[in-house]
Amino acid sequence: MGHIPDLNLPQLKHLNVSYNHLNDTIPLSLQKFSKSSFLGNSLCGLPLGSCPTHPISQKPHNGWKKSIIAIVVGGSALLFLLAIALLVCCVKRRASELSGSSRVKASSDGRIVKPKEEFSSGAQEAEKNKLVFFEGCSYNFDLEDLLRASAEVLGKGSYGTAYKAALEEGVTVVVKRLKEVIVGKREFEQQMDSVGRVGQHPNVVPLRAYYYSKDEKLLVYDYIETGSLASILHGNRTTGRTPLDWNTRLKILRGTARGLAYIHSKLHAKFCHGNIKSSNILLSEDYEPSVSDLGLAPVMNFPANPPRTIGYRAPEVIEARKSTQKSDVYSFGVLLLEMLTGKAPLRSPGNGEDVMDLPRWVRSVLREEWTAEVFDVELMRHHQNVEEEMVQVLQVGMACVAKSADSRPKMVEVVRMIEEVRLSEMENRPSEEENGLMESNAETP
Repeated sequence: MGHIPDLNLPQLKHLNVSYNHLNDTIPLSLQKFSKSSFLGNSLCGLPLGSCPTHPISQKPHNGWKKSIIAIVVGGSALLFLLAIALLVCCVKRRASELSGSSRVKASSDGRIVKPKEEFSSGAQEAEKNKLVFFEGCSYNFDLEDLLRASAEVLGKGSYGTAYKAALEEGVTVVVKRLKEVIVGKREFEQQMDSVGRVGQHPNVVPLRAYYYSKDEKLLVYDYIETGSLASILHGNRTTGRTPLDWNTRLKILRGTARGLAYIHSKLHAKFCHGNIKSSNILLSEDYEPSVSDLGLAPVMNFPANPPRTIGYRAPEVIEARKSTQKSDVYSFGVLLLEMLTGKAPLRSPGNGEDVMDLPRWVRSVLREEWTAEVFDVELMRHHQNVEEEMVQVLQVGMACVAKSADSRPKMVEVVRMIEEVRLSEMENRPSEEENGLMESNAETP
């Protein structure tokens, strides 16, 4: 309790002594302030009502001093907190700008980020994502160039659609547009960085660049002219077709095994391909194979009903939905049987029977001791002296598709077993054309 002294402070612009148990008359020097400055007190005089004729007189004490001090201290503390908050915001903004600048220039893991204008696929806010190239890549284009390129659909798989993109500079690349990516940006980038660190190998298709945004996930690869093993092995089996001869098939198996063994030897023991199948084996003009689509399985949604993929999957992968190096070995074994038999990984025996996977069909034939019935008729028709070699390779395939993962060999052992299949005799044996020429000469009188 107390009264308000005549402060006589001409510079005082704001005053609020509300609810401080003050009484008596408002000094003349403070009557210029509004009523809200004096609420909750027993005061009179302008701007409040007039004072009574005989005001109650009380002895003043130090209450008013405490009130004024509290107002001043409280205001100072508020200003100090506001200043601290402003300073923290400025520091964070500056650090973010510096971090963004450093990411554009380079990164410690060998990636080179080429800056370009913001890209958005219908998103309300443009995302500042860039096309990320890996070290050693000689391409010199950006996302806008890629989006302007003329595109041709190469195929649609369980993980997305592949396009052949011809850029204005005369460069041709393959762009894979992913669908159903189930991880966030950080995990996606970490997995792609792992794929990029696998390095160069003649039997592995290298990932050259990637792009991630909310609406688009793109991968960039080299374009390989001939196409996939699936299209060449199974395409148009009619009269006049030139089938893959045994030498070529063994070459493809050997190169694919080497590429997969190289993948398993990099990074760590848990790193695997996760999606080995004939459509992911790309062939050069001289039929040198390259394994593509490396490392996508961990970031993609597991297909619920993938008819062209499930036949390659190991039993434990179908149950646990997680790929391992041993499941890669199983998938390679299915691919090997596919090359030997000429049959798709899933087949229907007919007569209303259930669909049977290729390893089970091969086992059923071998149980009846009809080994020759396993092999592709195109091989048996044109090659009479390679059945022993095909049996050796068949044994490798059956070891790879063992039902127990622990019973399967490692890929480095698979490479050794394939390379031991009498390569010296095979390379000296006449090719299919030479055999045909000799047969033709023999028939000439």
